[in-house]
Amino acid sequence: MSLYKSFVEKFSHIQLLRQIKGLLSWDQQTYMPAGAVDIRAKQLAYVASLAHGEATSSKYRDALAEMIDIETEEIKLEGLSKIAASNLKQWCKDFKRTTKLPQSFVQAYYATTATATEVWKKAKETSNFALFRPWLKKVVDLNREKANLLGYVDSPYDALIDLYEAGVTASTLSTLFADISSFLSSIVKNTDGKDSPYKIYFDHSFPQEAQMQFNHLLLKSIGVSGENTRLDYSAHPFCSGIHSSDVRITTNLEGGLLQNIFAVLHEGGHALYELGLSKEDWSTPHAQAVSMGVHESQSRWWEVMVGRSLPFWSYIYPIFQKYFPHFNELSLANFYRHINHVQASFIRIYADEVTYPLHIILRFELEKALIEGTMDVSDVPEMWNMKMQALLGITPKNDAEGCLQDIHWSSGHFGYFPTYALGNIYAVQYFSAFVQSFPDWDVKVAKGSIAFMKDWLHKHIHQFGRMYNAAESIQRVTGHPISTQPYKDYIRRKYQNFD
Repeated sequence: MSLYKSFVEKFSHIQLLRQIKGLLSWDQQTYMPAGAVDIRAKQLAYVASLAHGEATSSKYRDALAEMIDIETEEIKLEGLSKIAASNLKQWCKDFKRTTKLPQSFVQAYYATTATATEVWKKAKETSNFALFRPWLKKVVDLNREKANLLGYVDSPYDALIDLYEAGVTASTLSTLFADISSFLSSIVKNTDGKDSPYKIYFDHSFPQEAQMQFNHLLLKSIGVSGENTRLDYSAHPFCSGIHSSDVRITTNLEGGLLQNIFAVLHEGGHALYELGLSKEDWSTPHAQAVSMGVHESQSRWWEVMVGRSLPFWSYIYPIFQKYFPHFNELSLANFYRHINHVQASFIRIYADEVTYPLHIILRFELEKALIEGTMDVSDVPEMWNMKMQALLGITPKNDAEGCLQDIHWSSGHFGYFPTYALGNIYAVQYFSAFVQSFPDWDVKVAKGSIAFMKDWLHKHIHQFGRMYNAAESIQRVTGHPISTQPYKDYIRRKYQNFD
């Protein structure tokens, strides 16, 4: 057996441990009894620590070093496939990063965030930031420590961004976000700030059973296999890719009918990416998503580029009306106007596509300040409200619709939020290339033919795993480097057609 194959078989259990951790986290957000939080924190910490220990052991390093020079990343073996060579380089990068984090730190990190997540849930339910504040401080301190351990040149925040979007820095994001912030804010300022005239149709209670039935139909329509996925409820919608044959999706029906629908399409996009990764190479980087920005581009593709398009609703609206006869009196044209109505709102996951990136920019600026130490945790609610007013012209009535609405900080995911805005930019660039291949995509989708989209995404993005980073992927697929111009052109073109 070759050294490479032997290595894959010998250390595949590390990925199994990570999958177990993923299952424990999914269960915590769905079915775990609230009283089990203390033992779950210990379970998560133990499994994470075990996986970390195995992935940083001398046994692992020696086996890896037989195939690649860990310092220079020069491959020693000959005749490797392109996939195997790419996996070796990614393992090498991962090893160098992982060994910077002591096992004791990893254990403390997961134990703290598991408890912090449960405290956040209670704080959100009662809109009580004071309850969450000491735990947020612990998580921020741990992330500062993580940044120092990983190392950085300009900002400690750079080390955290790199975990989710390799090569991107706080400086790059600040420049990028300044560009789209002014552009998007100008559109928001030109709106009247009033509710959609069709909002009355949605201020209604819809049966949860009908909503869930329609959710499953939506997932099936975009190609999400029921055999390898499940849909459940959680406080915050998410998608957990345990394996390409086991992908878990959640939604929340409390936000309203449309909010639920778009959350399902969003998480369905994430699910399609996970389902499209290699089953054969499940324990290798070839079966992992390249970055969270690219992952987000897939969710925004289905939620926004498709899910808020007229062709998609031309097909699905008659079916929608059968599940919800209440809408028989609302025309497709007016339904379409409503779902694309631009209006500043408080909750990020329910924001329209114009205001959504502004929600992300707010979070980026706050968490960057927290990690760099220029803002204290106790100032979060006030600074959140100030930035909401500056960017969107509105101020939350309470912390539940303000700084407590997201799960990410309690989970320790600092550096994650910027990838949401990057995902919007990537999605439009990918879609522009897609349209070159399928200029009649709208005609196909309006007739209910959608599978060709999933096939295109798999061919150009999903099948490659981590072989190409985000910048390389976009250059390969579109023929152009990452740019905000296609995104701005798309927004300008779409919204100039609305009254």
